[in-house]
Parts: sequence; structure tokens; C-alpha cells
Amino acid sequence: MGNEPLVRLLLDKGADPKTADATGKAPICYAVGRGYANVARVLLDQSIDVNARYGNDLTALMWAAGHEDAAGSSDVADVIALLIDRGARLNDQDNRGRTALMIAASLGHEKAVDVLLAKGADKGLRDKAGKTAADLATNDELRKKLAIN
Repeated sequence: MGNEPLVRLLLDKGADPKTADATGKAPICYAVGRGYANVARVLLDQSIDVNARYGNDLTALMWAAGHEDAAGSSDVADVIALLIDRGARLNDQDNRGRTALMIAASLGHEKAVDVLLAKGADKGLRDKAGKTAADLATNDELRKKLAIN
């Protein structure tokens, strides 16, 4: 829930930040998917591999791009920038062949799309079904942004 002091306390008491739950998600997935940059930073400082794979072969960057609707778009932008600054690979693909950019586009997360494009995400990649981020976009504005020139 974004409680950085509690996360620090649990880590100090020996909690393992790499332990995944029954759905295959580790704490970093929840932190980035909810836009908690401060918690994500604390977890990354615990030697969490920024490019580790979780359920369905998703990375933390993919979880951030597919963030919960309740997460603030500016918060998510900060998380995405943090992950990329810490070495997250922009164009990794999940088990469906989708990148963070494709995930953000398919959910209409415009701010996430903007940050990913600004950081150099490849909008020409295709998923296993042959679709690009533009094909998956939920509205015309996103499709225009993601069009391959």
C-alpha cells in the first residue's frame, strides 16, 4: 500500500523482497503497479533484479506500464523512469510477445506510453499475434502517437 517506513522495517527484520506470492508476483510488482516510486526504490536497493521475470514472463516495467487504474499517472511516470534509469530493458517481451509499450497502449495508459516513447521504446515491435502497440491502442490519439512513420 505504499508504506515505505513499514517496508523498510520488514526488510530490516529479514523479510525477503524477492519472495513471490501464489500468483507469481513479488513485492516490486505491487509497488510499481500502484505507482509507489519510493517503495520501488527501496526494493531495488535490496538487489532486486530490475529485469527479473514474474508470472506470465512479465517484468517490473511491464507491471508499471499496466498499472492499476487507481495509480496516479504522474506517479506511474516516475516509477517507469526509475525502472529505466535502473536498467530496465524497454523492449523485453512477455509470454504473449508484448512489451511494456504494448501493454500501456492496450490499456489506454497515455502517460505511460509517453514516458516509454520518450525513453526510446520501439513502437515497431510485434507481439506473437503480429500486432504492434498502435494496433493494440485503445483510442485514436494513442494510435496516432504509436503509428510507425
